Amino acid sequence: MKVKNSFIIMGLALLLSSCIVKSLQPFYTVESQHFDERLIGDFITKSKSTWKFISFKKEWEQENQGQTKLMKEDLDTFERYKNAYVVEYISRDKDALFIAMPFKVGDDLFLDFTPFEYEESSINSMAAQHLIKAHSAAYVNFNEDGSIKLSWISETVLKRLFKEQKLKLKHENVGIDDDLVLTASSEELQAFLKKFMASNIENKWKKDDTSTLKPYNAKP
Repeated sequence: MKVKNSFIIMGLALLLSSCIVKSLQPFYTVESQHFDERLIGDFITKSKSTWKFISFKKEWEQENQGQTKLMKEDLDTFERYKNAYVVEYISRDKDALFIAMPFKVGDDLFLDFTPFEYEESSINSMAAQHLIKAHSAAYVNFNEDGSIKLSWISETVLKRLFKEQKLKLKHENVGIDDDLVLTASSEELQAFLKKFMASNIENKWKKDDTSTLKPYNAKP
């Protein structure tokens, strides 16, 4: 997995469905980054999708071992993502790579996912230029059996809150599908996540936007 050579944004890829909330700005700030070793490893879901979490820092250092001089843009990339993971996600034989930045809001751990490479043989170059890199946020739960539950913030839930005027957060509804895209700053997004986690919103987590990752070699 070549981090430095592959670090080219190729477009927007959805993790599970079109119902996860996307943001133009990261959900994290530099101060909120929080690396957790427990996420490192190979995982599989009930639907046989596979996930591989690798330390961006370790992958970077391995690739650049012996290099005497690095370009400034390479060093800037390392500094920006040194606390992140490189995530390989394979579903139905389609491979996608993500940068996942771990961060905390209070005591709650989240992952900010951004795609940077994925397979899409059917898309042409003109269509690809209309796609943008976007961020999504997943709440992380470590289960007692060693599995990890990822719960993405649901577009359906937020649209309902906006409609009921229970949420004030900068956003736009864009495109033919009227997709919800958050346009708030990272600081505003973190304030929203703090209130969201403390709330008792009905059906806060949609089943379609959650995924349970089991260690690949775990016993049944």
